[in-house]
Amino acid sequence: MHRILTTPGGWIPGTEGVMLVEQDPAPLVIGTAADTDIQMVAAARSLLPPEFAAVRVVNLLQLQQQFSIDDYADKVLSQAQGILLRLLGGRSYWSYGLEVVKDLAEAQGIPLIVLPGDDRPDWELLSHSTVELTQVHELWRYWLEGGVENLAQGLRRLSDLALGTQWGWDPVQEWPHVGSYPSLVTVDPDWPGVGILLYRAHVLAGNTAPVDELCQALAARQLRPVVLYTYGIKDLDLLPMMRQVWRGQIHALINTTSFALTQPSQTDQPSIWDELDVPVLQAILSGGSEEQWQGSRQGLGSRDIAMNVALPEVDGHLITRAISFKTMQERDPDLQTEVVRYQPVADRVAFVAELARNWIRLRQTPVEQRRVALILANYPCRDGRLANGVGLDTPASCIHILNGLQ
Repeated sequence: MHRILTTPGGWIPGTEGVMLVEQDPAPLVIGTAADTDIQMVAAARSLLPPEFAAVRVVNLLQLQQQFSIDDYADKVLSQAQGILLRLLGGRSYWSYGLEVVKDLAEAQGIPLIVLPGDDRPDWELLSHSTVELTQVHELWRYWLEGGVENLAQGLRRLSDLALGTQWGWDPVQEWPHVGSYPSLVTVDPDWPGVGILLYRAHVLAGNTAPVDELCQALAARQLRPVVLYTYGIKDLDLLPMMRQVWRGQIHALINTTSFALTQPSQTDQPSIWDELDVPVLQAILSGGSEEQWQGSRQGLGSRDIAMNVALPEVDGHLITRAISFKTMQERDPDLQTEVVRYQPVADRVAFVAELARNWIRLRQTPVEQRRVALILANYPCRDGRLANGVGLDTPASCIHILNGLQ
């Protein structure tokens, strides 16, 4: 066994060695898998009084091995006076870690707050908390609404609850789940519009460099970016906003959110993407570092492939390429953790912007002048495997496509 350094993007299955998180103990410890949470806590810390208790934040992606969880619990969590966990994906996402932390909290009388990582109530998850559920729910609201000011007030409330301090706190400030993100580039209102969709969490955390650079690349090609943010693609407020802002106003859409709206068994049902009637390009904000990507024969990691390639394809999105990777901006000396942000890669951003322009040109080209090629794989074993797909009849699919084009 040996130790390896933590890296942006978290532990990679198959990596040799054991990943141990090195931190000094502190009265308050926060665990989350969201980089935007860490960014906002780091910014919120500067809004707190100088005498405020020390806070540690750990990225749960760095605690994926049982030994690393046990080590962190023994060296850091055992000396905490208040622990807050924010788990995306429910109890099963971090089941061993949750069991260890709950047992520790109950044995030592440490206040434990367990929050869902999204806006869906998870009463099983909330019930693992060791404080009153009304208190847990109120703390959840600060994290749910997000933003630096909300998290600063949430930390004050956490301190008063766990440490018995009397800082006091302001009520939660509500932020729209869906809204417009103002692009800073100068554009001509007559240029063709290109929609861009990003997560609300990135806007609140100021983690928008890839989208800002994408806006610049589009404007350089005389395209007008029209940017919306959303809490998630299933947010009920998203469709009305898309209709209001985008319908009839954009010629292409670049999506940077993950997952899919459509279930694989329901691909014949219309979705919000179909209403727009424009090509939807999937631009990937990779969850790993550029070094990991460059050094891997596979390229993107398994999480990226699932969340940002396979599932968006179910919605009919056109996969482009990764335009940004996680990079460690700094190691926060107070939180004793890495603050990670998305770093755009200029030539890859330019590629996606150029691709958007090409799709718009194709859209504006008269149908009789369009030329379409179907490229089929020829596997090396024998010609009988031409265009084969396991369980699929690819030649028949080609016939359906050609009939549809007619």
